[in-house]
Amino acid sequence: MVDLGIIITKPPVETNLINTFLQIAKNTIENNKTVGLFLISDGIWLVKKNQNNNSFELLKNLIDKNVEVIVSKDHLLSSGLSEDEIVENVKISEKPYSDLVDNVMENYERVIKV
Repeated sequence: MVDLGIIITKPPVETNLINTFLQIAKNTIENNKTVGLFLISDGIWLVKKNQNNNSFELLKNLIDKNVEVIVSKDHLLSSGLSEDEIVENVKISEKPYSDLVDNVMENYERVIKV
């Protein structure tokens, strides 16, 4: 069971909002709790390699701390991003809506969405 699931649907250009939720994830990890991130819609842009913004740095830090990051393959394809263009250690969901429902209903103790 994951203590906190965060669903991100907004692009990283909305940095204050995204940074706030990624900081919540970081604080949760620092309190010995588990976090999972699920990226759909414009949220998938957060995992694009070689970005120069605080959101990307926070995300990489969370991945380094073994936070599971799941990204929608459908949204990657529709955005034109290939698997080679995203950061390592991100799980690509072949059936994102089914996986999202499963995580919300079965795996995430609490859920927040941005």
